[in-house]
Parts: sequence; structure tokens; C-alpha cells
Amino acid sequence: MLPIYEIIDFEKNRYLLSKAVMKRARQIIFAGDEELEKFNGKIASLALKQVLHGEIKYRLLSERKR
Repeated sequence: MLPIYEIIDFEKNRYLLSKAVMKRARQIIFAGDEELEKFNGKIASLALKQVLHGEIKYRLLSERKR
């Protein structure tokens, strides 16, 4: 699955990380994902991997206005 050190070594905003993972998990629930079978249906683990590895880009809403 996902090595724990990838989460521990994350140096950016962890709150923002958790928000991005939750949003991605909701997207996977509604739209599905090709990788979900590899993760044995574990949506949160898949979403976390995608966000940590940069497969999914995220930013604060206030950053869009700049």
C-alpha cells in the first residue's frame, strides 16, 4: 500500500493535505477510479496516495484569486 514514512515526511500544510484527500475520496466514491481495485476498495488510501504523489493537484480557494 502506502509507506507510512511518506505521510510522516510530508512537509507542507497537513490540514490542506487532509482536505484534499477528503475531497478526492468523495470524487472517487461518485466517479470511481481505475486504481481502486489495486487498493482493495480502500478509497481513502487511494486518495491519499494520489495526493501525496502529485497525481492530483490541489490548492486553497484563496490562491485561485491571485
